[in-house]
Amino acid sequence: MSSTGDLTAPGGGPPDDAGKERLGPGDRHGADLGAGDPGAGGFGAEYLGPGDLEADGGGPGETAPRTTRKRRTVLWATLGVAAVTAVLIAVIASAQPSSQVAARSPLLGSTAPAISGPGLAGGHYSLAEFRNEWVLVNFMATWCQPCQQEMPQLLKFAKQHAKSADATVLTVAYDPTDVSQLKSFLAARGARWPAVDDPSASVSYGVTGLPSSFLVAPDGVVYAYVPGEVEAAALDNWLRQGAAKGLGRA
Repeated sequence: MSSTGDLTAPGGGPPDDAGKERLGPGDRHGADLGAGDPGAGGFGAEYLGPGDLEADGGGPGETAPRTTRKRRTVLWATLGVAAVTAVLIAVIASAQPSSQVAARSPLLGSTAPAISGPGLAGGHYSLAEFRNEWVLVNFMATWCQPCQQEMPQLLKFAKQHAKSADATVLTVAYDPTDVSQLKSFLAARGARWPAVDDPSASVSYGVTGLPSSFLVAPDGVVYAYVPGEVEAAALDNWLRQGAAKGLGRA
């Protein structure tokens, strides 16, 4: 196929080869304006690019229908993409945040694995000493942005249950190299719940991402698993559900 620079200017003679490339309607219009003068043919002419030229043997009248069909195809394709996008937006908008949905875990309904180790602020803590209370076992690290974002919800939950002493948060350091930073992070935000350093806990609980939280009932059984940021309202709802089943107070 020849380039646009090889095309004869409007008003000039046709190329010698039989398989010539036809110009679009705009180019023929420019040639009419030129009245046979090669210099005048370019005035007001609309030239198509090389990809728009057609090398078949059809008549001049076929160019407009082909262009129309091409435009209709593009229009329908655009409408199809818009429809799919609208459906995806609707699905995403209607989906509940992960923090409001108890996800599946092999630990659900089973006794929570033991957690024990030195406290980040001193002393020693274990999950067993909080038996008869609801415990939110929360795996955390300071380099985890969602962990930082969920702190207001953790503070709200802990404050709501501080007087009744029916529920507490137990933070577990996920990264052994982050223990010192996590201690400062919790202290700076006024978190007064126990925080423990137990490197084996993340393995026992099968934690593969942060934040991850396990709600342990007063009888020591894992009641809910939340992969993602928690919300105080969702936690309280689970406590009420558990209370209705005789698992503790709410």
